[in-house]
Amino acid sequence: MIVPMAKLEVLGPRRLLPEALRFLQGQGVVALREPPSAGAPGLRSVPVSPGDSALGEALRAALARLAPLRARLPPPAGRAQALPDPGTPAFQAALDELEAQLRELEERRAALLAERQSVRRLARLLRALVPLSAETPTPPRARAFGLALRRERGDALALLASEVARLTAGGGLVRATDAGEGELAVLLIVPSSRAREVRALLFEQGVEELQLPGALDALAPARALVALAERERALPGAIAAAERARDELLARLAPSVAAAERAARAALARLEAAACCGETGHAFVVWGWAPRAQVAPLSAAAAAAFAGAVSVSEFPLAPGEEREVPVVLSNPRWLAPFELLLALVPLPRYGSVDPTAWMALFYPLFFGLMLGDLGFGALAMGLALAARWRGWGGPLGRRAAVVVLACGAWAALFGLLFGEAFGALGEALGLHPLLLDRRTALLALLGLALAFGLGHLAVGLALGAWQALRDRHRREALARAARLLLLGAAAVAAAAALGLLPRRLAAPAAGCAALCAAAAAAAEGPMALLEAVLSLGNVLSYARLMALGVASAMLAEVANGMPAALPGAGGVALALALHAVNFTMGAISPAIAALRLQLVEFLDKFYCEGGRPYRPLALG
Repeated sequence: MIVPMAKLEVLGPRRLLPEALRFLQGQGVVALREPPSAGAPGLRSVPVSPGDSALGEALRAALARLAPLRARLPPPAGRAQALPDPGTPAFQAALDELEAQLRELEERRAALLAERQSVRRLARLLRALVPLSAETPTPPRARAFGLALRRERGDALALLASEVARLTAGGGLVRATDAGEGELAVLLIVPSSRAREVRALLFEQGVEELQLPGALDALAPARALVALAERERALPGAIAAAERARDELLARLAPSVAAAERAARAALARLEAAACCGETGHAFVVWGWAPRAQVAPLSAAAAAAFAGAVSVSEFPLAPGEEREVPVVLSNPRWLAPFELLLALVPLPRYGSVDPTAWMALFYPLFFGLMLGDLGFGALAMGLALAARWRGWGGPLGRRAAVVVLACGAWAALFGLLFGEAFGALGEALGLHPLLLDRRTALLALLGLALAFGLGHLAVGLALGAWQALRDRHRREALARAARLLLLGAAAVAAAAALGLLPRRLAAPAAGCAALCAAAAAAAEGPMALLEAVLSLGNVLSYARLMALGVASAMLAEVANGMPAALPGAGGVALALALHAVNFTMGAISPAIAALRLQLVEFLDKFYCEGGRPYRPLALG
């Protein structure tokens, strides 16, 4: 249902406005409303001082810095470390220090990760070079270079050998071997007198010379390889220590950042709320909305907090104010999950009908009529219960699981009535149609679907007539009531013509339908006749309930025939696959079709959208 709301005014001495807004924010039940266009003499909007403007900018800057920092933090746990007020320069300085600490730890970790990658690559290249250096000792007055070349640059090796031979007059030696991962390890030995020219050549040609870190550069290749292996073994521990230090800092920061963000948002909300308040020379006034049940507790809490200096008063709604009242939906715990079905339409207007209960009845019923299989229904119920038990999808997933559970229960019930469990496999379990056999009684199934559709539309039209009468739109109420009676009379006439009812009822029912059409036209004009015809046409939209149900039953029949048509494991596997496809299609198509019937055919008859969301001034 839509919670009854009250129009409030909070009055008190002007000096108490900041404390009053903090109090209202702590109570968390008052949604502020715009100041009235015609206020009392001497009443003006609360001006924004330069200090408040500067504070607002500081709070927005703090939130802009906190948002990306919070995205990197784990969920807050433990006590928060006190930080300065978010609107002060001290808070910005504290954030600078915290971000510097975090940046230092992350740079340390990144450097260690880069070093590990570099050490692994150097060790791999050295393992390839050590045998070459052992086979080719460096003679006196010669210089050895360790190089790395990409394998795809094979022509570069020949070019390098040619240039080295030119620079050293044939006195150089170039040997290469595969180093893995698409690289060649190259040993280059040249006379010491030509080392500078060779190094310049390597730089010009973009050939990488292996550079060992620190003191390792002075070691022989074999000893350097041993030192690299020791460093590679030590790096995982150093990386883990850096990550542990970073994670500990993030864990310490999480509660503090969350608390600072809440404080900044709360302070900014109070500043923005002050702009919606009014004041005189001595008093302030806050205009708002609150659930009527909360007015008395709020008034008592204000009297206790301010020793009677601040009062909370309720005023009746003025004509036309219903569209300004925020809307709160409050339904029993078992019914509230079906509010998800209204997520695709705007909130209902205050004072109109909340369709949640009706959608909770018709949506699962239509879904079950289309799926209509005991096995598939039980499978859907099992998945829904598993989703709730495991908490899949969080709170939203648990609410959706309730809707799926209801749909599965109706599908199982209709499966019993139709005698189906994974199609005709239910016959092996002793199931027999209690109501009708969908595979053969197509006209009866069509009649059942249209009967449900007729009832669905009749409820919608009845709610529409009641809503119009409640809004004091008498002509509209008369027209909707006439359309409702026209729908019923047409149904009786059709049933009599088909022999389902005594044929003598056909003529009176047709006459009643004509009178209802005339009444609708008299109430709303000729367009009401078109609406009446469309209402009759809307009934035929419910034929999809029969069509999708028959399609599901026939696909189950095809799946059950696969083992006989294709003996062996292949036939069984194909049957299981077809049943899986049928269940998937039977879950998606009826869900969409049932939702369409609710939103397009049903809500169109009475739903008054335009409700404003309820956003109280609150902490968090």
